[in-house]
Amino acid sequence: MPRHPFPGAGHDPLIASMVAGLPARQQPRWPDRSLLPPVHDRLALEPPLVSYASVRELHGLLARAAEGEFCLIQAGDCVELTTECAPRDVARKVEMLDVLGDVMRTGSGLPVVRVGRMAGQFAKPRSDDWENVPGGRLPVFRGPLVNGPDACAEDRTPDPSRVVSGLEAARCAVTALDRLGRGEGAAPEDRVWISHEALLLDYELPQVRRHTDSGSYLASTHWPWIGERTRQTGFAHVRLMAELDNPVACKIGPEATVDEVLDLCSVLDPHRTPGRLTLIARFGAHRITELAPLVRAVRQAGHPVLWMCDPMHGNTVKTPDGLKTRRLDAIMSEIRQCVDVLADNAQRCVGLHLEASPDDISECEGAGRSPARGPGYRSLCDPRLSLVQAVAAAAHWRLPVGAVA
Repeated sequence: MPRHPFPGAGHDPLIASMVAGLPARQQPRWPDRSLLPPVHDRLALEPPLVSYASVRELHGLLARAAEGEFCLIQAGDCVELTTECAPRDVARKVEMLDVLGDVMRTGSGLPVVRVGRMAGQFAKPRSDDWENVPGGRLPVFRGPLVNGPDACAEDRTPDPSRVVSGLEAARCAVTALDRLGRGEGAAPEDRVWISHEALLLDYELPQVRRHTDSGSYLASTHWPWIGERTRQTGFAHVRLMAELDNPVACKIGPEATVDEVLDLCSVLDPHRTPGRLTLIARFGAHRITELAPLVRAVRQAGHPVLWMCDPMHGNTVKTPDGLKTRRLDAIMSEIRQCVDVLADNAQRCVGLHLEASPDDISECEGAGRSPARGPGYRSLCDPRLSLVQAVAAAAHWRLPVGAVA
């Protein structure tokens, strides 16, 4: 990451320069880094995508969710396309969140906080830097904020101009939410909040803003999260989250140790503030019981975290012809088990984090769908649930026995 101080009224160059000097995983190999400073300058000068007042409002709702007043649904694309942020696209994604929210409200009797993986979910972590293709190898697709999905050198070469295009697309999506009456100014029960994995530091750091309470927040989204691959406490992503006044989340999987999770809690929520930190469990149906010692340790240490279930990422398998998929029965099994593991350890699963699409797709197996290469499989990274499958998954989330709605 560059170390130059980003300009821009309201921007916080101190946080940006501090984080930029730390090691960071999952960053692209830009061919020409001299193209980055103008991109940073442009992003730093742009108006914020979200207001601090709305970030603070969401924080309050999450604090109330920690007390059992709300449940949460967080859902959307695996990797969001910048070409699918128009009003029609956003309206269909909102409709999906409404359907899933209605399912969860019916099952729990609780009002639902609806959060979209949208208006910024343009970058993805990957297991490898390169992909083998006929005739050679190419940089792996890291999302439209970095490069393109087509298997050719021109499309796969990381391009800093895409960072600006990502911000423009995100603004289109935010504007569409406002025009639908589901964005800024909407009542809490009607609001659709935006979230994404805060992965690409060249996109996030220029959008750190000072706010009226003499702190800083990330103006690219209401609710940023970091993933299993970037949760190292001494690295840039965790340090960035620690400096922000947004509510933040972190995914944890079966390789996480008790000490690592406690360190994360101490760094990300040192003051033990309800609603500040959400831990999103993504273990897989066959390993979700391994969550139990982590839950016990966090509870005994007095960290008031919210727990959510991501039943997608631990259940990825491949079809015989090498196509990535997920099985709905495994997804539903992990949801049921996660609810029980948390309840057995005096904690509550407040909701679900799903990769899902409102489209009639066939990327995951179940509910009458069998994934196969063709028009029904359109994901550019990981397989998503169709709306019918997502409804089935949401119906398997429930309040633990004895909980009071």
